[in-house]
Amino acid sequence: MVRLFANPLPIAENQKASAINLIKGARPHMRAFHFSWLSFLTAFTGWFAIAPLMTSIRKDLKLTPDQIADSNISSVSSTIIFRIVVGPLCDRIGPRRVMSVLLMVGAIPVGLSGLVQSAEGLIAVRFFVGILGATFVPCQFWTTHMFDSKVVGSANALVGGWGNMGAGITYVLMPLIFEGFNQSAGLSESLSWRVTLIVPAVLCFIVGLCDFLFTDDCPKGDWLHPTVPLEVHKASAEKKDDVTTIEDSEKQVHRDTPPRPGAKQFFMALKNPNVIILMFMYACAFGVELAVDNVLAVFFHDHFNISQKNAGLIGSLFGLMNLFSRATGGFLSDFANEKFGIRGRLLIQFVILFMEGLFLFIFRFTLRNLGEAIVILILFSYFTQACCGTSFGIVPFVDPAIVGAISGLVGAGGNMGGVAFNAVFKLYSSEATPTGFMVLGIVVMVVSFSSFFLKIEGRRLVEFKRG
Repeated sequence: MVRLFANPLPIAENQKASAINLIKGARPHMRAFHFSWLSFLTAFTGWFAIAPLMTSIRKDLKLTPDQIADSNISSVSSTIIFRIVVGPLCDRIGPRRVMSVLLMVGAIPVGLSGLVQSAEGLIAVRFFVGILGATFVPCQFWTTHMFDSKVVGSANALVGGWGNMGAGITYVLMPLIFEGFNQSAGLSESLSWRVTLIVPAVLCFIVGLCDFLFTDDCPKGDWLHPTVPLEVHKASAEKKDDVTTIEDSEKQVHRDTPPRPGAKQFFMALKNPNVIILMFMYACAFGVELAVDNVLAVFFHDHFNISQKNAGLIGSLFGLMNLFSRATGGFLSDFANEKFGIRGRLLIQFVILFMEGLFLFIFRFTLRNLGEAIVILILFSYFTQACCGTSFGIVPFVDPAIVGAISGLVGAGGNMGGVAFNAVFKLYSSEATPTGFMVLGIVVMVVSFSSFFLKIEGRRLVEFKRG
């Protein structure tokens, strides 16, 4: 099993950490680990800051269900473009710079969201807020280049899951801040939600600045200017063949530096059938998460006739499950890999994805009772997020030479799923929303069987011998 509190932190020959120490923040490995999830979590608080306040925003801007759905689609559609671009960009300039820029630039539209006066303005500003969703790519890229293959699945799952937890935190945080301005400070409801949106904008900017100042791209330091100790052996008459010159060492550093693919390698990744399958799978994991995050607060408020605050607290359960759910997906993937090789990862992927679809389907039939609905919400939340972990437990092994481009594409697949499933909820809006959950469940169960078509490192989940 993966060690989570290894002290001292073991370092493999490739300079990557072969274990994790959650209570340490030393550079470069654990500092990057903690800043990757913190950055993604902060991005999520900005990306989904509007969703928990939608009841008040809907009333203030007089929004129709279709306009709300269009703004939800807008918030995730732009991220598709940004994620595709960000993947190769990480390969070229490293994750630290990319993460920092995304957070600081994304803070601008979040802070300006309070100036919106119409549905069209809301749709437009949420489109640009979507840049924050692209932070997932440097988040995963960072840990992929800091941790050895033995633990990379767990590391990716932990930072991705704890980052996704930002959706749950914003569901708790935003209504409370709103009430503080509205009730304690005496601001009007219209002004309160507008001022509330400044808070996540400030957080995004601060964390983005810290990323740039206090972290490293990879074990060698700065991605563009890597530094490693260069050992120069003294020459001897008997063992001249053992001499290692500075030039030789520099060549080795160059060879060990991860490649930085351009458009050619990007399209190579896009033509890989494994990448396409993983994009569909991640669409059914992270895409479902994005769609559900956007509709939960309004759905529980309207369906069970509860307050915006209570609807937000219930909705937060979905995101807060990321504290452990995505991580357990990564742990299960690593454990299965240890026992059965890459086929173990594929098996776990199939089981988790199928169970996600099953509980989404069941959710449709538990909505007459709030307690039952919450229980099933927690269950499909677990499998949805665990599948995110199992998916990125596979990604680093598809083609290690262009892992940044592949991460970007698979991540973009998640947002494509977010757009598609938000469109489903637009089609089945208001009273028909429960049917939307059932449709999602059916789609996810069907896609789970694509696990049998994945071929990673020359192995499939089920292999048939010829002859």
